[in-house]
Amino acid sequence: MSEHVYWQPELECASRSELEADQLAKLRQQLAHVSERSPFYKRKFAAAGIKSDDIRTLEDVRNIPFTEKDELKESQLALPPWGDFACIEPIEAVRVFQTSGTTGTPVRIMLNRQDWFETFYEQFQHYRCGYGMTEEDVLFVPFNYGLFMAWWGFQTAMERAGLLCVPGGGQSSADRLKAMIDWGATVVCGTPSYLLYLAEMAAKGGPDLAGSGVRKIIAAGEPGANVQATKKALESQWGAECFDDVGSTEISNFGFECQAHEGTHVVESMFLAEVLDTETDEALPDGEVGELVLTNLACTSAPLIRYRMRDLVRFNRQACACGRTFLRLDGGVLGRSDDMFHFAGVNVFPSQIQNLLHGVDELSLEYQLRIPRQGSGRPLTIEVEPAHERLGRPDIERAREHLIETVRYRVGVTPAVEVVEIGSLPRVEGKAKRLIRED
Repeated sequence: MSEHVYWQPELECASRSELEADQLAKLRQQLAHVSERSPFYKRKFAAAGIKSDDIRTLEDVRNIPFTEKDELKESQLALPPWGDFACIEPIEAVRVFQTSGTTGTPVRIMLNRQDWFETFYEQFQHYRCGYGMTEEDVLFVPFNYGLFMAWWGFQTAMERAGLLCVPGGGQSSADRLKAMIDWGATVVCGTPSYLLYLAEMAAKGGPDLAGSGVRKIIAAGEPGANVQATKKALESQWGAECFDDVGSTEISNFGFECQAHEGTHVVESMFLAEVLDTETDEALPDGEVGELVLTNLACTSAPLIRYRMRDLVRFNRQACACGRTFLRLDGGVLGRSDDMFHFAGVNVFPSQIQNLLHGVDELSLEYQLRIPRQGSGRPLTIEVEPAHERLGRPDIERAREHLIETVRYRVGVTPAVEVVEIGSLPRVEGKAKRLIRED
């Protein structure tokens, strides 16, 4: 393992009391900022009887009301296109993004010069150091340019840090594979599903990824980089070290996996993180799974206060082997509370099934879950593909039965497993749609 490098060692390796004192000062400053500049928060805080001076300890943050994604949507529907939650006027913005809209109407976010050129740079230098990336690296970014935030903040920050960045937009997947080899890429980023798809294409006559110069892959946008079976598959097929990157368009990127691979660090110098019971909204102790709630401490354009991420996480505040004291999310993002579904009396997370499926060598890493309408009497169905065309029917049937029994034993639900033709499940470069809720 390479020697660990830090971006801000005085904060990344600070004691918990020093770090929390820094967070409290930034939180009070941020509350004053949004109270002055955001009509949305001015209204919200007034209704709750909250003033920035009332927050004297980090525990006092629990008196502040949550911010929900639906509130942001409603604000923009009422006052299109930006709503009234931002702290800047459109004339101050230099970059815009919007959410994918997979759960309904997209949310639009605008960023000013300070956030796009400075705040993002600071955030992603933590990532660069955590991943062990240097000016000698060549970053290949295989995504089309558009409103989806994807990797554009990361790319911009890496360019400023002195790395050579090769844009891979506007190309087919086959051309991207060829380009990353031709340009000598050492780092490639993508969603776990798209990185797996590129590896699948390469195995069918493309370049030898495991023998290429790619030494690191960075995965974000969906669970996978910290689903152990998926991470193992990615590292095996690419012959590269896999790192997790977590974030969202609304609150930006907030966590990275370091070279110690002991969980995903939250950049606590720029975000205040809470983990809450999904039923009671009470704070949970470290080690228990709950919903992640985040507050922007550094963003000035459209900072969100106590934003409900709907991500399920487990906190670990013990110092990491890398030397950082930033809290870690054990196992990264474990799933989403709005993806979790209740079936046959069991709470089921798609990432559980993904982890089990990716341990069956005879089956492809592609899948979809079909959740039947409650009361329909139909089973939970997992659609999968054979791993390759050389498999005979007996091999496929044994793999299918093995997956059924493994899910039944490990999850507590007996699924139907349908093996479909190779290549029939959708492949996308963005977020894969794994969950299909039937009418």
